[in-house]
Amino acid sequence: MLYKVIISSALLWSAEVLASFFIWRGAPTDWIGQPPRFWNLELWRLQYWALFFLLSAVLWVIVWYSLRRRARKIGLTLLGAILAVAVEVLTSLWYWKQLPPVQASYLGWSSFQRYLGEHLISWIVVLLVCLAIKHLWNRKRRVVHTNLS
Repeated sequence: MLYKVIISSALLWSAEVLASFFIWRGAPTDWIGQPPRFWNLELWRLQYWALFFLLSAVLWVIVWYSLRRRARKIGLTLLGAILAVAVEVLTSLWYWKQLPPVQASYLGWSSFQRYLGEHLISWIVVLLVCLAIKHLWNRKRRVVHTNLS
């Protein structure tokens, strides 16, 4: 169980960072002064992500513990997926709200809807690719384990 939690957390964190990286545009060519750096802004964003992730993890554990055997695995998985998307949306919303409008527009994010759409699309793509890699890895391990038995 702990292994699955750690892997799921790492998977979601990786998707978060890679999604941000894929929509990163950097400073425009006419930027005056020190240009913003990806990691400076991403570390700021990850603070919000960590807070919302921990809150959603606590909520998931409370639901899991209170339902125990009455909840099916698919229901808890669906709740986890909904909470993962909620973490992404809330992180983006909170982060966007904290950015000065001038900085957001300089970075190429003219509207929150565009930013959220781009971030969620890249997050979903990265998450699906990571899940596919994880599935193939597990499948390969099962085949190797079966051949050794």
